[in-house]
Formats: sequence, structure tokens, C-alpha cells
Amino acid sequence: MNPLPVDLPPLVVDDDSASEGVAIPTGFETVAQPPEDGFYLRASADGLTLHHAQAPARDRGLRIDLLDGSVERRAAGGRQSPLARALGLRRHPRPRVLDTTCGLGRDSATLAALGCSVVSIERHAVLFALLEDARARAQSAPPNWLAAWPRLIHDDSARWLADTPDEEFDIVYIDPMFDAPRRKARPQKALAWMHELVGTDTDVSLLLERARRTATRQVVVKQHARATPIAPPDRQVEGKAIRFDIYLS
Repeated sequence: MNPLPVDLPPLVVDDDSASEGVAIPTGFETVAQPPEDGFYLRASADGLTLHHAQAPARDRGLRIDLLDGSVERRAAGGRQSPLARALGLRRHPRPRVLDTTCGLGRDSATLAALGCSVVSIERHAVLFALLEDARARAQSAPPNWLAAWPRLIHDDSARWLADTPDEEFDIVYIDPMFDAPRRKARPQKALAWMHELVGTDTDVSLLLERARRTATRQVVVKQHARATPIAPPDRQVEGKAIRFDIYLS
């Protein structure tokens, strides 16, 4: 996949962040005031938040919250949900899963709540910092499923798979960042910002190739419902707006 990004947004550190024990991420230029253009991070008593200088004044930015109940709501469908069916959780309820494209952590957290043992990789420094902050804040009242998500790795997934051939996972999960299909409604802020920040994954074929060498059971690729498969899958699970392409090992 693409190299880890070099141009990172600046970081604004509020005075109250230290008193609340907020971990300040390293590798970011610290500035006294937000920039006039583009993204920036802000560390405050509430945690780490991504902001955009051109966003409306009332915009609260993007912060990952693992304690707001959204993980439990997404897992409420249990093993009947398209995600659970794609991973075969009815027959194999506790697989070891490698999420190679963690992003905002929604699928990793949901899989952990569904009983999977999850290891996640995120290569973008901003998303990794937001995830690290969210996981640290969740320790104040850790949900039961958090123990099933013990590791978050900052690396390029294709490179990590090549460098750690002895790691074994039942399932490798891929949710690549593709160009969104045309739609009438505007995409959610989180998705729109991720597209602007991260861009499009153009080398997912290499990741799929290495994932298929690693997974002992299958590779699951999340796609838009009408997207062309990366490669011909062995089977598919359809959702309302998404599709899971499954490649058996």
C-alpha cells in the first residue's frame, strides 16, 4: 500500500489537556493557534479531535468515542448481520481476525463485540492517533469487548504482512478506501473527511494477495454494493449498501 503520509496536520494543545491526563501524540508540529486552512488536531480535556479550518464554527470536529454505545448498537444484529455472516461467526464464533484497514475503528470494535479476537493495523498517523486516544479514554470504564481487541499497530498492512509471516489469523479483513459511488445525498462528515485526509487506496490488490497467504480460513473484503470485485471472489454476502467479497484459503 502507499507509504505512510509525511505531511501531517498541526496539533493545538489546550491547557486543560495535561490536567486531564490526555496523552499527546508525537510526530505532530505543535502550534499555538489553529491554521487558517486544512486539517488540524486539538488535544483537550475531552481527548483528541480532528478539525477542519473551513468547517462551520458550530462543528465539533471528529473524535472517536468507544463508550457512546454505538459499538453495541452495531453488534446488536448478532451473528445474523451481514458482517457476521461474511465472517462465518455462526459456525466459527471466535475467530482470530486481522483488520488491515482499521480507519475509525468501527468494524474492529464491532468484531470484538461479536466475540472475535481482533488485531488492527492503521497506517495513517492521524487516524492512528485518534484510535490510540479513544482506546486510552475507554479504559476509564472499559466495555467487556475491549479485551478482545488487544493490539493496534501503526504500519503499512501489506508491508507488515510481508515482515511477519509467522503471525496466524483465521480471517484477514480489508475495507479499502475507494472513491465513493455517485449519490444524491452528501456523504457523512467522517467518510468525507477520511477521503480528503487519506485519499484512495490504489494498491489494494497487493494487500489482498498477501492477505490470502496469511489467512488460514478466508479473506473478507468490504465493498460498495455495486463496486467491481478486486478479484473474482469465492462467494459474496450482500448488505443494503455494501457487499462482502469472500476469498477462501
